[in-house]
Parts: sequence; C-alpha cells; structure tokens
Amino acid sequence: MIVMVKMDDAVLARLKKNELNFEIYVDPFMAWDFKHGKDISIDNMVAYEAVYTDAKKGEEASKEDLSSIFGTTDFFKIAKEIIMHGDVQLTTVQKQQMVEKRENEIITFIKTNAHDPKNKTPIPEQRIRNAFEELKIKINLNKTKDKEIEEILDKLKRIMPISLEKIIVSVEIPASYSGRASSVVYKYEIIDQKWLSNGSLIAKIKIASGLKNQLVSELNNVTHGNIILKVEEDI
Repeated sequence: MIVMVKMDDAVLARLKKNELNFEIYVDPFMAWDFKHGKDISIDNMVAYEAVYTDAKKGEEASKEDLSSIFGTTDFFKIAKEIIMHGDVQLTTVQKQQMVEKRENEIITFIKTNAHDPKNKTPIPEQRIRNAFEELKIKINLNKTKDKEIEEILDKLKRIMPISLEKIIVSVEIPASYSGRASSVVYKYEIIDQKWLSNGSLIAKIKIASGLKNQLVSELNNVTHGNIILKVEEDI
C-alpha cells in the first residue's frame, strides 16, 4: 500500500450501507472540497488504498462485501462513493478552519462579482464583512458554496443595494497604444468593438464590477494612462 496523505493529517470518511460500515482515511480538506463539487483526484486525498469496516481496529472489508455492496472491488470507485455519499469526520478545529475558508471565499466572490446597482461601483470588502456581522450570517458547510452564496446575497439585499449583474465598460484607446492594449481587451468579454480610421480602438467590455480596477490597471500599464473609460450600464 502506498501512503498518499500523512496519517497525522487524515480523518475517516464513513458510509453505512446494508448495515455494514465502510471507512477510508482521507485528507479532510480535500475530501470536503471534493464532496462539495471541487475537481480533485481521489488518489491525492486518500491515505491508504484500503477500505475498512472498522479502521481503528484495522479490520478491512472483504472483497465479497465490497463487490456485493458497491458492485466493484476497485478502490478508487468505492472511495469516491464513500466520500460523496458518506460523512467526513472533521475535528472541531478542522471545521472552524473550513468555515473561515468558506467565508473568505464567499466574501471574495461577492467583492469581485457584485456591485452597488445605484452607482455601479464595487462593494468594499470591509462593508461586506460588516454586513455579515450585522446580519449574524453563519456559514453552513453542509450546503454547496453556490447555494450558500445565493442565500447570503438574499440576506445582504435586506440592508444594502447589491447586484450580480455585470456592467458594460466602454474604453477608447489611442492608435499609438491600440495594438498593445488589444491584447488586454481581448482577455475579457467584448460585446462590441470599432477600429477607427485613425487606428484608435473603441470597445465595449462586459465584466463583473469587481474586475473594473483590474481592467483599468492593465490598460494603464500598456497605455501609460492614455485611455478614456466609462461605465455605461448594467445588463
């Protein structure tokens, strides 16, 4: 058997089927992310290629039971089912670390993708964190991140104007910089563009509000600030 995750870092993932327990040792963070939709290779998250009926006693499941219950003896197929449909046994500290990680991911998503629809400006991270405290928002690891983001946005709308609709930014780039700047512009979603007879480029770009500063910074770097940019509308 090849050790893939250190046992000191591993926890049990457990699934009960037909009154039988099936357990494997896994990395808690990778297994939890995998369970909630992240694309992670099974062989990167398991500690041993062994399925136990009682891992603490070292009692392995028989091939007969594995074949009967899972329809296969392939460890990785079985491990995937155990992780996806079973319970990942997390310690209190691990749960708290994962809650903090999830909260930071959600706040980063909102900061990047949401904006104030009244003035089409990004919402500062600290304002989002303050709203979390005001609303006493608690992260629920049993929900998918997408579902939780949806529910949190509904709560945030009670106390602040907030929208995930993208904005349209219009940029005009002089001819002397349009060639270099086009490589930046084309990284984003262009909904309209026009090359003028003098070589200048006018483009309309659809972006998440939180990416506006990034776009401006990238264009300024190649044009030395010689651009005209304005936010046009929500879509």
